[in-house]
Amino acid sequence: MSNPAETPPPLPDSLQKERRSGFFVGRIHGIAFFLDSSWFILLALVIWSLSSSYFPIYLPGETTFFYFFLGSASALGFYLSLVLHELGHSVVSQKCGIPVPRITLSFIGGIAEIASEPEDPKTELKIALGGPAVTVILVLLYFGVGFIGDIFKWAALSVTFHWLAVSNLFLLIFNAVPGYPLDGGRVFRALLWMRSGRLKQATYISSRVGIGFGWLLILAGVFLILKSPLQAFVFFLIGSFLKSVADQGYLAAVQKETIGHVPVGQVMTANPIVIPERLPLNLVVDDYFFTTHHSAYPVGDSDGRFLGILRLNHVTAVPREKWPFTTAGDVLFASPELAVDRNLNAMDAARRMASQGAGRLAVVEDGRIIGIVTQRDILRFMQIHEKLA
Repeated sequence: MSNPAETPPPLPDSLQKERRSGFFVGRIHGIAFFLDSSWFILLALVIWSLSSSYFPIYLPGETTFFYFFLGSASALGFYLSLVLHELGHSVVSQKCGIPVPRITLSFIGGIAEIASEPEDPKTELKIALGGPAVTVILVLLYFGVGFIGDIFKWAALSVTFHWLAVSNLFLLIFNAVPGYPLDGGRVFRALLWMRSGRLKQATYISSRVGIGFGWLLILAGVFLILKSPLQAFVFFLIGSFLKSVADQGYLAAVQKETIGHVPVGQVMTANPIVIPERLPLNLVVDDYFFTTHHSAYPVGDSDGRFLGILRLNHVTAVPREKWPFTTAGDVLFASPELAVDRNLNAMDAARRMASQGAGRLAVVEDGRIIGIVTQRDILRFMQIHEKLA
């Protein structure tokens, strides 16, 4: 296990800390809320559908502006329901000691991004049920307001809140499908995990159900493509998303079982090549990059203390005529996040690399470099253990 000469392959998606783009809208309970660009497209489609067909059918004789107003209010009310649903998951997660840094609203609804997977099935079950519990309350509340509208003959109020109630009820039923990553799939996985004690096996079964359900939605999209192209497109998107996340969920379980408790010291390359901080770049190129053909190296001081990582692009960014007068220490990338203890588990190290956009981390002891761990080291360790397990 050594520093690769070429750019290391990316870690699987489940280990990547995705830097999702989006519009920041605020914080609740310390959770940052973002709107994905796809959310605006779907919001517009929902508003158009409600204002052009649903409300004109159930509330005939009103103005176009009135329909647009009700469609906009209903669509925003539905997305507020999704936010509350995700908050249900997130608040329970935080109470269980698992932070939730952000929630993103996109075309498929809300995505709560938890800092780490639950360590036991009971925690998984609590978090999985948190969202549906909120949705059940919302369905009852919306039906209640709708019936009040019926009693007082407030037709607009009745139609709007009955639509919200039915839409959230559909969301509840859809999420109850026992296929990972849906809420029902997470509940199913937690129950299987409780029974077998094996997260990998439980995730495999629940993720296969999720993949099957994804294919079912895609197949439904095929049958609808001529009758309702827009609905078919939505089915394709949701089905493809479910398939992808279900696969990633199983991969994450495999990774957790394989490297979740493996210390970096067991995966690292000991006694790595270290560039002295005061070495001029022309000698760095001749003695290191041209000789050992790696794309990056740790840089240390005269006592072997880790200072940072010198990458090939750091060198090439300096004009060649300045290389003799520029040292490795002048252009290295320094960050305390690039140094880890040998007892840190390999999965956390992989996440650290992903969050830093780094292909390697220095392993230090009392500040001195004792090893280096790369993405390739971790991937190779996983591949070998998966084949021999």
